[in-house]
Amino acid sequence: MIEKRVIGQLVRFTGMGVVNSALYFVLAAVFSEIFGFVALAASVLAYIIAATFAYVGHKFLTFRQPAHAPDEMTRFVAATGMGLSLAALIPILLAGLAPMTSFVTVLVLVPVCSFLMMKFFVFRT
Repeated sequence: MIEKRVIGQLVRFTGMGVVNSALYFVLAAVFSEIFGFVALAASVLAYIIAATFAYVGHKFLTFRQPAHAPDEMTRFVAATGMGLSLAALIPILLAGLAPMTSFVTVLVLVPVCSFLMMKFFVFRT
């Protein structure tokens, strides 16, 4: 059975993830559709911007970590790098498809990997 604490983290992670994913998606779409960036550039830039908001939200809301732990920022950067790598790799792998297909794929795969990295590597709750 899953602990209540973990269920709470999943619920908060999901809420933050929805907000952060919406931010990523809107930014990626704007960069692609309005500014004419290729899918890779749009995805990566949107991911970097959204990651800033993700750190604060997950630290204080999802995992409720008020104090700065040693190497926490380094671990977050590593976890974000993994997510960024996926956000960059997916549009390359799906280059023959519409850019929106790669953006939606990023929206599905990155959150699952991110939760596991945040819980067991970054914030270690």
